[in-house]
Amino acid sequence: MRRRVDEQYYEMPTLFHLDEYERCLATRGVYCTGSFELSPQGPHQLFQLMQRYAANWVDNFNHTRLHRGLCVSQRCRQLAPQQHPGQGEHNAALAEWFESCVNESTMLSYNLSSRLYQLEYCRRGEVNPDGLSTNERAFAGFVAILLALCAVSTVLDLTLSDHAKKGAAWALSFSIPGCWRSLLAPPPCSSETDLRAFDGLRVLCMMCVIIEHVCWITTHTFLADTRRYEQTRRALDAMLMANSTLVVQIFFMMSSFLLAHKLLQQRRRGEQVPVVRTFFDTMINRIIRVSPSYFVVVWFAASWWSRAGSGPMWTPLIEAEVNICRSKWWTHLLYLNNIVYANDKCLIQTWYLAADMQLYGLSLLLTLALWRCRRGAIYVLTALLAGSIALLFGLAYTWRLVPTFVMHRPESVRTTYSTEPSFNVLYQSPLGNVPGALAGLLLAHLHHQLLDSRIVLSKYKWFRWSAVSSVCVSAWWVAASPLLLGRGAPGRGGAAALAALERPIFAFFVGVALLGAMHGVPSPIGSFLSWRGWGCGARLSFGALLLHLPLNKSLVAARLAPTQLDRQSAVVLSGVYGYTAIARSPLPRSFSSREHHGYLLVAAAIRRVQILEWFGVASVSYLAALPLALCVELPAQRLHRALSALRRRSHAQSDAAPHDTRQKTDL
Repeated sequence: MRRRVDEQYYEMPTLFHLDEYERCLATRGVYCTGSFELSPQGPHQLFQLMQRYAANWVDNFNHTRLHRGLCVSQRCRQLAPQQHPGQGEHNAALAEWFESCVNESTMLSYNLSSRLYQLEYCRRGEVNPDGLSTNERAFAGFVAILLALCAVSTVLDLTLSDHAKKGAAWALSFSIPGCWRSLLAPPPCSSETDLRAFDGLRVLCMMCVIIEHVCWITTHTFLADTRRYEQTRRALDAMLMANSTLVVQIFFMMSSFLLAHKLLQQRRRGEQVPVVRTFFDTMINRIIRVSPSYFVVVWFAASWWSRAGSGPMWTPLIEAEVNICRSKWWTHLLYLNNIVYANDKCLIQTWYLAADMQLYGLSLLLTLALWRCRRGAIYVLTALLAGSIALLFGLAYTWRLVPTFVMHRPESVRTTYSTEPSFNVLYQSPLGNVPGALAGLLLAHLHHQLLDSRIVLSKYKWFRWSAVSSVCVSAWWVAASPLLLGRGAPGRGGAAALAALERPIFAFFVGVALLGAMHGVPSPIGSFLSWRGWGCGARLSFGALLLHLPLNKSLVAARLAPTQLDRQSAVVLSGVYGYTAIARSPLPRSFSSREHHGYLLVAAAIRRVQILEWFGVASVSYLAALPLALCVELPAQRLHRALSALRRRSHAQSDAAPHDTRQKTDL
């Protein structure tokens, strides 16, 4: 039975195909990339089969649409336009040539007509790069100035005496040795709250995000064998990987928890906290912590990124995103890129930074508003959490929004969620992530309530078991929660319920595990995450978050043939699996033996590419995050601290001067 199903599947047209790109352009050929919609001339059994597969839009690609990158001058020379019109007409003629070429192929092989519904590009011969723009020159000048500052500051740090350094801390802010010492400095410790596991958890969550994005980007491009991808979509490990973006809620929880924990510590010490000044000082510190590295990466994406490579998928994957970055860069400066022009994605992972900044401000306001409430704060935050869940359910039911796993369906990923309202409303908006932030605040207030009551949770056996088992239960929830909806298109009510509850339930189990770690409940995973060596990696995780997607996307966009996505391809050499997938994937019926030979030549070329997908991207991302931290992130923080200390000393001296004068007058 399975063999018959496989035979039927491979009778359908291959969804993705790329001709030899570099050879075509080197011979001044015409290369076009685009997507086509198939339609029958009458009753068509094969087309009905394709429609049945496409009906399961949660797990399968739309098999009535083909995606092609063809050297039309070689494949369909007989259909070439006879005249040479102007530039605009020339592009239209090339697009018509491309459409006629694919239509002839599908008509001969499947008796199906093809209509070009999205043209990525058509180009003839190799394209000469344009001269440097003002934006690119400005970024290059900025990098040169930055390196000069680092060099001067490093020389001062190595040559000045310790006494001279005390009065020139601002001049040493860009010192590489000084930033290196800050990077390796041990995290602060507390006798009441054990936060050592937070660093390890931050690195572990970042690795989960990276492996999910490795698979996400591969789905975003051309796949060699869609059958294997669709078959493994419902496997438990595949659902765990696709749904692993829920771990982003841990970042929101830790951010709001640490914010509230710091303020509540001040309350326990009896310190006075002026509301307005505390709010603005805290938000300024947060902006200085996040903005420098963030803005530098956005500037690079809007300037030099498009020059970092080439390939048949470079224009639709890289150049299209660069154009978006050049038009909406200002939304990143205001931390509104997840709300303003939400369908246009520039560095898609940075939605988290915008949402985190927005929720950080909200969490700060709530913490200051509940400053005088001790037990009442827990009830207020619980009510707000329940209200946010109810609101999300109402929105999901009214607008037919879907949970995370369904949102990450193949066709939605291919279009970067441009037509998916669930991504904008539930995934990247502050409203959709409010439960994670509220869970962090609730955890902080509950923790301090236990400290005030002198309740030691580690003494209770039921809590020790709950804290240890919550780690496994949270992972099980990520992997198995999509099974609650069954196969195929989900029901409206079930999809709305899971969309509203999947994040709060995950946050609940994570919160129980974190509460156990903070209260000293022994567990293997807690000991692993509490290792002191995670500190440096945790500080570099922010840079890895910014850089891993541009790095991985550049590698994928530069590939010359479709690649395979399966369990092995996430952790093995891309060259090996790329060659194996291409060699084993069925070729279109219209391929000749010469074209088959050329196809295998491309496969052999890919075999020589020795890039590790997951471990390679993670390693390169953390390595690239090191100079970003040493030259941008840490210097900005050190400069802010030095200037703040200088300002405080100046204010202290000005306040002390009248006091001293008054004493002398009295004498």
